[in-house]
Amino acid sequence: MSALRLWPLVLGLVGGCITQSSGPPYGGGGGGGGWGTGTGGTGGPISYGCSSDESCGTGYVCARDGECLASTDVRVIHVTWTVNGQAASATTCSSYPNLDITFLGSRADGTDQFGFAPVPCMEGKFTVDKMPKRYAQVALEPDCLCKTADSDVFDSTGSATLDLSF
Repeated sequence: MSALRLWPLVLGLVGGCITQSSGPPYGGGGGGGGWGTGTGGTGGPISYGCSSDESCGTGYVCARDGECLASTDVRVIHVTWTVNGQAASATTCSSYPNLDITFLGSRADGTDQFGFAPVPCMEGKFTVDKMPKRYAQVALEPDCLCKTADSDVFDSTGSATLDLSF
């Protein structure tokens, strides 16, 4: 998946990484936390796009990639993972404690990507409450950008399950 190598550049050009901070739930990791710098939600300065549902106007929501979309164009997604067939934990994630998560959209040219970093490997789950429906696939890799650990397509419920091979 050579297109996965492009996402750091794309993400860097549109505002850098989004990090957790305290605040209202956004879904990520095991729960709680808010948004740091980047788009959507609250909890930090906004580098591009919308900053809240209110900034989008009537009938629209601020998706977590910073777009104002109709509420029917977003969904909750859940990504869960194991490591070499075992539950994610401090032990199984010791080689790569932080991950990069990339959501891949429907554009054939590979430019429709959005991601978060760092994602704590030992959490074993990442949830986003307002993800545009066009993001149909997810990939996880160590934060060193050295290899894709696994990828999957979201099912009809917005769930994807991966087994990371480190």
